[in-house]
Amino acid sequence: MALVPIVAGSGILLAAVAAIAVYWDADRLGIARAPLWAGFVFLTVAIGLTLPVFVPTVPIPGTLVILVMGPSLYAFERDDSRHGSKADPTSLPDEAGDRDE
Repeated sequence: MALVPIVAGSGILLAAVAAIAVYWDADRLGIARAPLWAGFVFLTVAIGLTLPVFVPTVPIPGTLVILVMGPSLYAFERDDSRHGSKADPTSLPDEAGDRDE
């Protein structure tokens, strides 16, 4: 039981690092609502990493969905804000440049 605070604290620390990285990236790229994205990523990563510590019977697939939800949604928003309407969902990033030429 003595490891619970250490494991939970490590999860919170990793969530804070992820949130700082998202805030820095969003601010650098000029993505709207950078603090909101950082908070959302912090919340989902912190819950995903600490929930199994406090509720050992929680299903791992559900925990993983919660864990990756924030970073995944931020990655989609980042891609959309960088490419806008020029994004082609039917091609890989390297192929998109070939079609424009």
